[in-house]
Amino acid sequence: MTLSELWSYDFMRYALISACLLGPACAMLGVFVTLRGMAFFSDALAHSAVTGVAIGFLIREKLGLQLDPMLTVLIFALLQAAIMAWLFHRSSLAPDTVIAFSFTGSVALGVVIIAMLGKYRLLDGILFGSIYANSPTDILRQAILVCIIGAVLLTQMRSYTLSTLNPELARARRLHTVWLNYLFALLIAATVVTALKMLGALLLSALIVIPPAAAKLVSGSFRGLLVISLLGGLIAPLLGVVASAQLNVPTGPSIVLMNVVFLLACALWRSRRRRLAAGAAPTSSPMPATAKS
Repeated sequence: MTLSELWSYDFMRYALISACLLGPACAMLGVFVTLRGMAFFSDALAHSAVTGVAIGFLIREKLGLQLDPMLTVLIFALLQAAIMAWLFHRSSLAPDTVIAFSFTGSVALGVVIIAMLGKYRLLDGILFGSIYANSPTDILRQAILVCIIGAVLLTQMRSYTLSTLNPELARARRLHTVWLNYLFALLIAATVVTALKMLGALLLSALIVIPPAAAKLVSGSFRGLLVISLLGGLIAPLLGVVASAQLNVPTGPSIVLMNVVFLLACALWRSRRRRLAAGAAPTSSPMPATAKS
């Protein structure tokens, strides 16, 4: 089918809009995530969705409250992000240790609750997502999130850039680095929860990590890193949705594979550019021998 034919279907239209919104937003956040070495932080928050959804259904069945499971996912993810950020600053534990026990602990708790409720089929939607399940309400939430991310990063761009690239100088200039880190952690949590329906917990970190990793291979400046990451975050999800519809394959893995293709293309471009630079470099000729006087 052509792109215009795909656009005529509501579910496909919502999927394409969702890809255009969340792909660049995740890539923009991913620039700071990867530079700070927090790639597994977003992965841990994505897997906390298992517990968030399980708690939502537990409250619904035991207390009779008709809560949206995504609300409990958001609350649990924000709470986990705040606790992890607090442990980063206040405890002597290494960041990877904090992420490891948060990751495994949240998943274990979620699986136990789901087993108690007997709702094993919940795991499929949580772990793998379904971008075609987006509704107009989901698109509105995603648009609001993108506006919040844009507002925070644009207004605090210098502060985040300085605290990421040179934390000592940021503290010397008395920037509120601790509160900025808390805000950044909460922003990642909100992004992960909102984008969960797109890829699921297992694949979501690809949207955050791969575009900036690819852009880092070919960019020569921080501004170039941002621009190329945004382009990759926009193009790869769109191509993934279209390829999924054309080939009748799962959408989430298709989006991830398109991100991997983007990464490989950037790696090949960098390799080719280095070979051309090496070939264009002037070769030093040996100095002529001089006769002794």
